[in-house]
Amino acid sequence: MSAIAKSNSPIASTATESRDWTKASTPELQSGSEDESDVLDAKVKERRRRKQVKREEKQRREEVERRAREEAEARARKEAERAKAEAERKAREEAEHQAREQAEKDRAEVQRRAAEVAARQRALAQEASKKRAREEPEAGPSGNRSDEVR
Repeated sequence: MSAIAKSNSPIASTATESRDWTKASTPELQSGSEDESDVLDAKVKERRRRKQVKREEKQRREEVERRAREEAEARARKEAERAKAEAERKAREEAEHQAREQAEKDRAEVQRRAAEVAARQRALAQEASKKRAREEPEAGPSGNRSDEVR
């Protein structure tokens, strides 16, 4: 009975099959682990691809932002240059206007002084002619200068 018990016993059959089970299951585990590693590799590749996509999107955004910033700086520079040129033009026009006004004032002052000098000269000439007329004796009807002799 012991022989029969041996063959019919679940322990005996499991003990003998345990070696076969490990041998038989090892390739399955290996193939399963290969599938797992393939799955893991695929997941890692997908993660890397997503990171790369995110990195590229970030680079594109940064590039767009950089371009926008550069364009804004260029516009601001041009606006500042335009404003500076406008201010310089206005200052130049104002200086020219003031120079014209000053030249006009100077011309008017010169004319005024010339008129004063001419008036003084006329007045002096009139005084001198009056003085000469007083100093010279008047000629009488006969041309006698008797008053002169005195």
